[in-house]
Amino acid sequence: MRNKVSKSVHYFNKNFNFHSIKLWIILFFIVRLVSITNPPLENGHNWRQSLTNMITRNLYETSNNPLYPIVDNGGKHNGIIFSEFPVYNYISYLISLFFEYRHWYGRFVNLLISSIACCFFYKLLLMYFDKKAAFNSTFLLMISIWFGFSRKIMPDIFSMSLVIISLYFAFSFLKTGKWKQLLLFSVLASFGILAKLPVMYIYSIFILPIFSEKFNIANKLSLILAGVFVFCVMYWWYFVWGEYLLRTWEYQLFFPKNYKEGPKEFFPNIDLAFEKFYFSAFCSFTAFAVFLSGLYLCIKKRFFLPLKIILVTFPVFLVFMIKTGSVFAHHNYYIIPFVPVMAVSAGWALSLYPKKIYLLVLFVISAESFGAQVSDFFIKDSEKFILTFEKQINEVVPFKEKIALAGSTNPQYLYFAHRKGWSISKEQIFDTAYMNFVYKCGYRHLILVKREFHQFPDYKKITEKKDLIFYRLEKK
Repeated sequence: MRNKVSKSVHYFNKNFNFHSIKLWIILFFIVRLVSITNPPLENGHNWRQSLTNMITRNLYETSNNPLYPIVDNGGKHNGIIFSEFPVYNYISYLISLFFEYRHWYGRFVNLLISSIACCFFYKLLLMYFDKKAAFNSTFLLMISIWFGFSRKIMPDIFSMSLVIISLYFAFSFLKTGKWKQLLLFSVLASFGILAKLPVMYIYSIFILPIFSEKFNIANKLSLILAGVFVFCVMYWWYFVWGEYLLRTWEYQLFFPKNYKEGPKEFFPNIDLAFEKFYFSAFCSFTAFAVFLSGLYLCIKKRFFLPLKIILVTFPVFLVFMIKTGSVFAHHNYYIIPFVPVMAVSAGWALSLYPKKIYLLVLFVISAESFGAQVSDFFIKDSEKFILTFEKQINEVVPFKEKIALAGSTNPQYLYFAHRKGWSISKEQIFDTAYMNFVYKCGYRHLILVKREFHQFPDYKKITEKKDLIFYRLEKK
């Protein structure tokens, strides 16, 4: 018995100590399970989470064809939308087939896949860095903006996680030439880019091995051909099929800017864009300072790999930033794809710090980041009334009839109403021409969210509930 206990203690000490990445991945996973079953009512990006859940719920309730993503706020059409390919949504849909649909499945899926990706990120770094640098980089990644967003119902970290795993298999293939690894790269890379297009920038890192003499030329050519396949898959969805969806149903999730519009919007907001690097990326000013020290130490120590990674990836990411116009500057989660690159430089630099300073810096970074993100783990009591929308509406409006829901164009209200319909802003409801257009599109039920209004329209009131006012929509 003593021998068994002794072996167990030895195994734990060997595999789970302070510098055991397995321990920290498990610990971070457990911590982020707090309030994992929350509906998307937190302050941060509830609109995007609600829209993501709309697509998932419609896969479950309306049509499970992933080629036709459907949202509830379909406006004048049937809700088919040109968006990312619903890879992320489909996993939650498959879970729903066994356990019925729940708001929070997307949170768990995101958390699980991103945790697995951290294991592969660590293993990938071990190919080119020592254990301490690989540990630090992975730890900084987990405590960065990934800490909070890895449990949000959004495809951003999910897609980047698939891409990180694909990179591991790509670099493994370059070393071993095993075709199974190339196949895994192709599948994971395709799904990762389909889930969120901007993550594609990271594959510019292949410039380094392709121009290196360390790898077999046949393996490099095979990887290039696999990359061409991935590109074709991406191109078909976003520029062939997506364009068909847009032409046919006139509804899209994103509004791309051309190369003239993007810079005009981006450069006036360049200060906000820079903030995404010095704070949003790690949710820590200290971590950004460590990242900058990594650039300096690369030159001083003449170890250029972290610098090379930045030099081949950042120009491509910069093009993406500018092309988005003001969107990048005003949305903190758009920095997510570049955080792993920053984590490599910062983690390597941290491995060179004296032990006492190293521990202090790691503690300060963790405290800053956790303090900046912990509020998203909880829902304010003032927002919980939205959970009653479906019940209140079902008591007045016949089941399955469309509604015009006024208060905000944020799809959150309509998502919790669990109806097909139209989200209307506070200003639009007093625009006669606009409301006549809504009426022409077949809407007869107008519902106001009370807390959003101090002035009310002069349509015929049907009834009033605790949080909602019901009107008969008429042409004026």
